[in-house]
Amino acid sequence: MSYFKKYQFFIQIMTILLAAFLLIFPQVYLKGFVIGSDAMFHFNRFYDASEQIKHGNFQYFITMYGFQQSGRIVNAMYGPIFAYFQGVLVLISNSWFHYQIISNFLIYLLSGLSMFALLKKIHISGWLSVGTGIFFMTTYPIQYWIDQQGLSAWPSAILPLCLIPLVKLVDKQKLDVLGTSISIGIMFQIHVLSTLFLVLIYFCFYTYIFVQSQYKKRLMKQLCISIVLFMIITMNVWLNMLDIYRFNQLVPPFFNNHMENNTITANSAYWIRYPKFLPILFAVCFSSVLDKRYRVSPFLKVSVAIIVVFTVLATNFFPWKTLSSLEVPFLGLLQFPFRFIVFGIVLLLISIAMIVSARPEIRLAKPIYLFLLLGLSLLQVSYENTSKMIDWHLSDTAVNRRVHSYVFVDDERKMKDQLFSSDKEKILESFQKSAPDYLPLYRIDQSSKYGAYGDDVIKNNHHFDKKVEHKALIVTWQGDQVEKVKVPVIKYERTQLVLNGQKLEKDDYSLSTIGVVSLNQKIGQNELTVTYKAPWFFMITLLLPALFWIAIICYYLKKMIRSILN
Repeated sequence: MSYFKKYQFFIQIMTILLAAFLLIFPQVYLKGFVIGSDAMFHFNRFYDASEQIKHGNFQYFITMYGFQQSGRIVNAMYGPIFAYFQGVLVLISNSWFHYQIISNFLIYLLSGLSMFALLKKIHISGWLSVGTGIFFMTTYPIQYWIDQQGLSAWPSAILPLCLIPLVKLVDKQKLDVLGTSISIGIMFQIHVLSTLFLVLIYFCFYTYIFVQSQYKKRLMKQLCISIVLFMIITMNVWLNMLDIYRFNQLVPPFFNNHMENNTITANSAYWIRYPKFLPILFAVCFSSVLDKRYRVSPFLKVSVAIIVVFTVLATNFFPWKTLSSLEVPFLGLLQFPFRFIVFGIVLLLISIAMIVSARPEIRLAKPIYLFLLLGLSLLQVSYENTSKMIDWHLSDTAVNRRVHSYVFVDDERKMKDQLFSSDKEKILESFQKSAPDYLPLYRIDQSSKYGAYGDDVIKNNHHFDKKVEHKALIVTWQGDQVEKVKVPVIKYERTQLVLNGQKLEKDDYSLSTIGVVSLNQKIGQNELTVTYKAPWFFMITLLLPALFWIAIICYYLKKMIRSILN
């Protein structure tokens, strides 16, 4: 028993590690693959980053390896640092199969440890923290990456960690300047929309404490410093995004005209079915808080209030159908109301752990029920993951062909093999999807941007040879006659074009609605060099945040060493 107590923390971490391995075991053993709706978009992003690292040919703005080597901007607008992190995972993986195993394992492990760390900070008992962490791993906010390669699963995984500064805010009425800046900054480096939800959560807690606090001036000062520090450590994202938007009008996000179909009371009910008894936990949480015999802590009170609001917003009790018809600009960014429940579920699990810890007399607090719930959730997810692997092997197709998808290989067996091939580019060539995200918009018309990219870039790409040399994209082709030809590359304001050794001016080419270049070719070999001229402040946006991040890491390492020595 003394041995167990001595190494309790280590055993708890190993338990979460074991749970992560159990959840990926079906895929490891059965060697299946899951290609969700967002898979090819993110695979192209991460492949581009991995090739940049591999060849030492860094191009922050335009893609030269992924996305049909079209020179379009994606990663600079969509978590650039996180894309390079995933690029490292792709690089060290022998195939896309190995990458999926590694990334799935990491998100399971990260989510479990993240929840464990937060609950320990709230002084929840170790094994309840472990159980809640493992339970969190089985919920759909994490499974979203496993099933669909939905990126918002990664922000969900680190959300508990990002909420740790709120503990100090509630307990001591002090805003942890460094912790707050880092938490929101890391989230911003991964996913901008998730950052807005996190900021909203912080706003609710901050407002509650600010109204009650006698130290309003101190809280305001801490908030201002946090904002300034956040702006510095995320400068690489927002300042470069502003520069892109300043000179380009980009294709707006897909506007969902039927948002009422994407709520948890409609077609997106699967968000609360992992595990199937999750709705019961919502009921337990709400009923416990409403019980007048129970004293609700400030942290729990604010958390439950946010859960209620987010849950209602994720359902059709909110008039999404009416709002969709109004085409409010912000809704174009939100797109799917189920996004609210992602953060609601995370806060729910935190709240349940707090309730169980504070009320040992309730039935749910008894170990047998906790083990039963945890066992059922692990069993369900393991069963679902196993079923997906079996279905993939039994399926006649390697990928799920959806609208705006293009398959360039007739042999489905060959495509399945490509997912296990060391040449990761093969599957990206065999299966391609049209996605107009962040393409430049040169004319306002009713034409399909998905169709335009598919016709002008994806289908047209096979007539051209592309390679990367000295941080430039080189496009070559044979011209049979002097005529205008459409080259499958995207032109932004800062994109520079050199045709057959001559720099092109605006009068030398024309652009389609989404920026595809048309120019006059010559008879014989033609060569178009594509580069991107970064703004003058670009290196500052990389170096200054990097210096601050290094200083922050050194500060915490020094603090950790002092803690160990003392």
